[in-house]
Amino acid sequence: MMRGVGFTRRGWSLLGAALGLCVGSYLLGALEMLVIGIAAMLLLGISALWLALRETPDLAVSRRVRPDRLHVGSEGRIDLTVENLGRHATPMLAATDWFDEGRRAARFLVPPLGPGAVGRAAYRVPTRRRGRYRVGPLALAASDPFGLARRAIEGAGDAELVIRPRVYDIVAPVAIGSRVAAESEAASARAMPSDLGSEFLTLRSYEVGDDLRRVNWRASARSGELMIRQDEARWRSRAAVVLDVHTSAHDADSFEVAVEAAASVTERLVRLRRQVEVVTSAGEVLGTGGDARHDVIDALATVSLSDTDRLAGVLAALRTHRRVDLVVVVLGEVDPSALHALGALGGLGVIAVLTRPAAVAPSQSLVVVDASRAPFPTAWNQALTSSLGARHAARARR
Repeated sequence: MMRGVGFTRRGWSLLGAALGLCVGSYLLGALEMLVIGIAAMLLLGISALWLALRETPDLAVSRRVRPDRLHVGSEGRIDLTVENLGRHATPMLAATDWFDEGRRAARFLVPPLGPGAVGRAAYRVPTRRRGRYRVGPLALAASDPFGLARRAIEGAGDAELVIRPRVYDIVAPVAIGSRVAAESEAASARAMPSDLGSEFLTLRSYEVGDDLRRVNWRASARSGELMIRQDEARWRSRAAVVLDVHTSAHDADSFEVAVEAAASVTERLVRLRRQVEVVTSAGEVLGTGGDARHDVIDALATVSLSDTDRLAGVLAALRTHRRVDLVVVVLGEVDPSALHALGALGGLGVIAVLTRPAAVAPSQSLVVVDASRAPFPTAWNQALTSSLGARHAARARR
């Protein structure tokens, strides 16, 4: 067979039928069957020769994912563009773009394109599961008018597609975790003249729970919305998000809730211009938020359960970290060692997100978000709003 040219399913069926006719002619002595069989094989040969002698189309093929960043449950699609760079019209082309290591494929036809013409096609991307997927290669093929032979044409190569965990818009924990900020601001106030006030690094929009004494009224008047001073101490302090990935702590559903919770908290803190470190209970650092927050969310797209359990050690290391003032621990099933490690984080602002039922009592330094009985964003917003209200009430009484 000619290089680059092969038979289609219809062509192989016709070849089988032609061989059957030739054998039947020999057994039955029917010359007519032999003639039909030979004619069918000649037709197959002519179709393959016709494709082999045609000029190979000069094509520019591109693939683009829209939007650039996909999340679980979002609407996503892949746009394919085929441009004819040659001087002659292209034949009808069959295009196949593979997805998820060849488990799925998008198939469509590209009509004949004149010189300089562009053909476009698009298909939806399944976003039901987070993860890293391979798209492609995009295979193009031209066939003869009878659809008996096919010639492969170079298309687009492989590409990587990341489906990231769902990110919810949640209340910011702005009034929780003030150890480092309070200590640094007190030291700064002692070192600076009283008439200069507290030094701040930048301004940001007001968030629920912010101290109104930090409102910059002049900037608020110019912008038309409340602007809060982002203090240097808060800027330099860090928040930590700890994701429990131990196999015994989760089932499939609770782990997905935990990953979405970690992604949502990280994104929310980064929007507050906080530096965030994301680490698993196995001791793996997934990344640091800030300018690299997209890398953190990408890492969460592929994080999986582990047999290694170093949760107590990870929390103990955070307890002695001088720059960490807020720890968000996303847990599945809570064991006594995890409870003891949480209790040892005194002095830090701690938020425990539970994705499986557990008896964990909130305290002055511990906010409990029970995401096992309500959707995570609802449970988070209710717990944080209640905690912030209690803190403001206690501050007013003082």
